[in-house]
Amino acid sequence: MAAGLGVLTAGLAGARHRGAWLVARAGGIGMVLLAVRVLLGPTAAPPPPLPAGSGPWEATVETVGAPRDGAQGARLVLHVADAPSDVPVAATLPAFPTVRAGMRLEVSGRLKPPPEDDPYGEYLRRTGAAGSLTVRAATVLDDPDGTSLAALRDGAGDALRLVLPEPEAGLAAGILVGLKERVDRALAADFATAGASHVVAISGWNISVVAGVVGSLLRRWSRRTRAIGIGLVVVLYVIAAGASSSVVRAAVMAGVVLLARETGRAGRAAAALALASLLLLLAAPELVLDAGFRLSVMATAGLLAWATPFGERLAKVRIPGTGGRTMPGPLAESLGISFAAQAATLPDVLVTFGRLSLISPVVNLLVVPLVPLAMAAGAVALLAGWAVAAGVPAIAGIIASLPAWLLLHVMVAIVRAGAAVPYAALAIPPEIAPVLAVLSAILVLAPGRLKAWRAARQANGAPERPRKAATTPGAAAKPGSKPKPKPGSTHARWVRPVLAASALALAVSGIALANVVHAATRLSVLDIGQGDAILLESASGGRVLVDGGPDPDRLLLALDERIPPWDRRIDVLVLTHPHEDHVDGLVRVLERYEVGRVFEPGMHGPGPGWDAWDAALRARPGIPRVALAAGDRLRVGELDLRVLWPGRGTVPVEPGSTGREINDTSIVLLGSANGRTFLLTGDAEDDVDPELIATGLLPRLDVLKVAHHGSATATSAALLAVTRPRLALISVGTGNDYGHPTKAALTRLREAGAQVHRTDLEGALTVELRADGLRLTTSGARRVAVTGYDPSHDRPGAPRGRATAALPGATRLVPRARVRRGGRGGLAGAQDRGAGARGGRGRGGGGGAPARRGQAARRGPPGGRPARRRIRALAGGTRPAAAGANGPGPPGDPFRIR
Repeated sequence: MAAGLGVLTAGLAGARHRGAWLVARAGGIGMVLLAVRVLLGPTAAPPPPLPAGSGPWEATVETVGAPRDGAQGARLVLHVADAPSDVPVAATLPAFPTVRAGMRLEVSGRLKPPPEDDPYGEYLRRTGAAGSLTVRAATVLDDPDGTSLAALRDGAGDALRLVLPEPEAGLAAGILVGLKERVDRALAADFATAGASHVVAISGWNISVVAGVVGSLLRRWSRRTRAIGIGLVVVLYVIAAGASSSVVRAAVMAGVVLLARETGRAGRAAAALALASLLLLLAAPELVLDAGFRLSVMATAGLLAWATPFGERLAKVRIPGTGGRTMPGPLAESLGISFAAQAATLPDVLVTFGRLSLISPVVNLLVVPLVPLAMAAGAVALLAGWAVAAGVPAIAGIIASLPAWLLLHVMVAIVRAGAAVPYAALAIPPEIAPVLAVLSAILVLAPGRLKAWRAARQANGAPERPRKAATTPGAAAKPGSKPKPKPGSTHARWVRPVLAASALALAVSGIALANVVHAATRLSVLDIGQGDAILLESASGGRVLVDGGPDPDRLLLALDERIPPWDRRIDVLVLTHPHEDHVDGLVRVLERYEVGRVFEPGMHGPGPGWDAWDAALRARPGIPRVALAAGDRLRVGELDLRVLWPGRGTVPVEPGSTGREINDTSIVLLGSANGRTFLLTGDAEDDVDPELIATGLLPRLDVLKVAHHGSATATSAALLAVTRPRLALISVGTGNDYGHPTKAALTRLREAGAQVHRTDLEGALTVELRADGLRLTTSGARRVAVTGYDPSHDRPGAPRGRATAALPGATRLVPRARVRRGGRGGLAGAQDRGAGARGGRGRGGGGGAPARRGQAARRGPPGGRPARRRIRALAGGTRPAAAGANGPGPPGDPFRIR
């Protein structure tokens, strides 16, 4: 209060300039009022103590945070009977059941107080949480009716997911409705590294974009009416975005910028910024220590001071290779806004976060112009998603959302490329961060002071530097040249939209053509953490997904990166066994993709993930659900899959009491394609290996998916001695608590001569199964040549050491199901003929991959099969009693088991 009175007195007595007098008066009054507010206002009560025990407690979901490693984050309010008040906690919940704001739950788990001298503990204390809760079990007691604001926002995010792939859908949800928890964590980290974090969540800049778009639509209105209309739209947008404290603060700052733009008086806008800051601090004095508040104020001040000068300078920049054309006005204005905000906040960012993004100017130069277009196209995608949810065909919504997908996809590609640049961001040591902050402030402020010094010098009679004479466009037109159309003419009005639509159609067509050209037979072990998810793709377009991993969001991200948004189809979905690290991700797949048929061993699961999976399948009776057993066979394009385990009738319906009992029900698939062989083992333990060897069906393998993530009790030496795999692929999570893969498993694999590759070290592992060899590609785009092995592996017809034993009598090969022409749900193509339908290749029996629909057929031997779609045939025995409830499918179904 004393400092405030001193500043006020000095301002009233000694300020000669009216502006300085206003600033001093505002600053002094503000300090006095803040002191009064702090002294007289109520202080925040400390959080209540944590209850004892592990529950169960009734709780209400207050807010939902970003998922992490397959778990949900939320802020819960525990209703404890003996406590004097409710207890707010930061909770980590299982992936299922899915929670939303307003839900009432019954939870049990482990409570922990905020850790001392730790950033997370400081965060908990700052947000008023009494501690953290790791939830082991959660039951929904009451689900809100879906009319609350939070439910509507979640519905908007779900609608975007219906028509946009990941990570574009999550990015659109963050930009449009403030669901920043839906933005992929890795992508958000890349945005931070590239210095473009202001794009990910709703900020004053995003609201300014909305205001600018509305202002351009209302440009024919009067200034006052336009300002009122923009203000109303901004208020509605803030409410739709959740009206959180950060969004409200951003809207207040954006309103200041709007005032400056609509009135044309920077002095009035500066006073409005001071008043807005004062009101926010009076409401919550603790904002003085909030980095978000400081950055908002600084960014707004930078926009008021430098956005227009930066935009005017950028508008004069000539674009190379365009014949001297300058940068378009809207592009220059957007870049000016972005650079002004970053320049103003740079000193505080250096001190607070200790990070300097060197790539930020280049990334923002490329990304910022796309954001307004992406927001407009994203709004169209949101409407399309709601239409699809209301019953409109999905393909119509996806087509309407292609512009948004393309723009967001380009933004993601630019940011990822920028973040991958070496030294894209530097960590600043705390001891030198203040020095760099002062230097950056001097560099930011020096040009303005230098300009003022030059203006004062010229006012005192200094000669002005001569400038080049400005040329009027069109003043010296060449003889015979055609006059340019006026801005309001019909030609100028329609040429840009037509060109934009043509460019969009060309880009989408190029992407679709690239997908067709690069079609191949692939086996991809997806990088989804500590679990399994394997995607099999045939060159003719068929897809098989085996397991889904523990993280639904991570699985969708991996699938959407490989499957185009206009072809959301998975022909076969296989759950090897009902453990949570294999089933959790499949629930989202059922919601997002068109699934042809589901296979599983027939055992119920012990966790909430399997319960959600079972409920999702029961809600979709049109998806056939079949239990697989040894002897069954599936054919998808050139992919031929044989079930080696479990034995028919050996799988109980209820899960066993130990993890090994459930693991040993894993479906084991022996696959072949283009003369290459692979084995998918699920989590089968080493006691299953002798049963697999006894079938006599195991050949020397090209690819082995190592069982149970490389545990010590799986993938025995006896199995490796028989199969001698060339490639051993391990799906394992980084830094997992189980110690997978174990040293013993790695030693056995290397002694068997296999090249070992792991998802925790190399990311997703994709193997092209080609007739002339294998090609392994990791998600880091590193290609590995498979060498140093028996050359017979490169000759599909050559014997491979150990001869395949005769098929035992208990297991029989049955004819593949014939495929009929025509009819709803039928598959195009000729029927199988003669001996070619019975296990042997016969005439034209699958020598080459069938062509995908709309694609030229691949050349092959005479009499090769015509193109077919999706699953070609399925063979197997009768369905056991433990199979799913939906039956083997309707009569005439080409997937039926004989």
